[in-house]
Amino acid sequence: MRAAFVLLCLLALVVTACDTPVSRPLEPESVVQPHPAPGSVRAATNVQHAEDTPAAVTVSAPAGPKKLRVFVASEGPYSGGTGEVWVLEGDGTTGFEVVKKIPQGGWPHNVSISPDGRYVAVAQRSSNQVSIIDPHEMKEIARFPVGKTPHGITWSPDSRWIFTAHERDHFIGKTEVGTWKMTPLVVGVPQHVTVMDPLRPTELWFTLTNTTALDHLRMYDLETHKITSVKVGDVHDVYFTPDFSELWSSSSGFLEKPSDRMVIYDPLTRSVKETIRFPGRYPFHGMKANRDGQYFLPDKSIMLISSHWSAEKGMQGASLMWVDWKSRKVVGDTPLGRHVFHMTYDPLGDRVLATSNIDGMVNVIDVKTRQVVQKVPVPKAHGIVAIGIY
Repeated sequence: MRAAFVLLCLLALVVTACDTPVSRPLEPESVVQPHPAPGSVRAATNVQHAEDTPAAVTVSAPAGPKKLRVFVASEGPYSGGTGEVWVLEGDGTTGFEVVKKIPQGGWPHNVSISPDGRYVAVAQRSSNQVSIIDPHEMKEIARFPVGKTPHGITWSPDSRWIFTAHERDHFIGKTEVGTWKMTPLVVGVPQHVTVMDPLRPTELWFTLTNTTALDHLRMYDLETHKITSVKVGDVHDVYFTPDFSELWSSSSGFLEKPSDRMVIYDPLTRSVKETIRFPGRYPFHGMKANRDGQYFLPDKSIMLISSHWSAEKGMQGASLMWVDWKSRKVVGDTPLGRHVFHMTYDPLGDRVLATSNIDGMVNVIDVKTRQVVQKVPVPKAHGIVAIGIY
């Protein structure tokens, strides 16, 4: 009898539940990415559901990287560097220290990290090779031949291809990741650097060097294999603004021939928008997506541009320029060594690391104060990239 009574009660509950609709608020969706977005390290996120009373449910996002690992090319050994890639580490609370030196095959110059963080590529100018480093194991895992005097290195946004510019060859190298087999993209002129917009992965922009050809900025379409030329001369480096709405290029590229000129382009119409000047400065390199690291300044109104120095030409001391790219104005200068080259961003300490070649330093700069807080000696420091280590 007792069992029958319990069964009847259960049936009554089921009928009541089916007849009476229950209304409850939808829970907010929680999308958690495995890694922090470039340029930021996420803190733990507190999410309170509508039906949580009185206590809230706390959802913790994955922690950011525990430390930053930085790879710096020490040019040489013929130019006074060590011919190695130096590895620096920092955790955002203290200074950076050298933890390893990775031998290279010949004059490491520019360094580039894949967007997925799996590989670091190093252009070896004197041996016409590219070295591939595993940034987690901190060792070279591959080395392959390319064209003459490799310089700029850009990864495709999906990390499947490496594009190598050559200062003394007529093709851009397109190398497949994993097999490390190169296909030449014939452009007919020697090149200096390459750059890509991650949302336009078929457009490979490149600048010309060591040539009398006209139109020093061009775009290679990876689908049609057609080349579009922009009517402009005297182009050195080229880089996108933080929102990828514009391309900016510096001029000259020769240390003994400084230029304060920069040209600004519309990448959609592939045309010059305007030419500006930074009097007393020699703008040189800027930060690039698909090359200089996993992280970039959170403040997208600011472009970082290195500036060289020339006493003979009346240029002021070399610095890292903080440029408001929309107003076309320099809003800050961080004085550094004689010649400033490349830079990368540290999200853990909100710092920028910039190389100065002549005095052989990696300069660690606080973003808030724009002041140098540490100098790490690296002989003939040139290319630099950073990766987060979890």
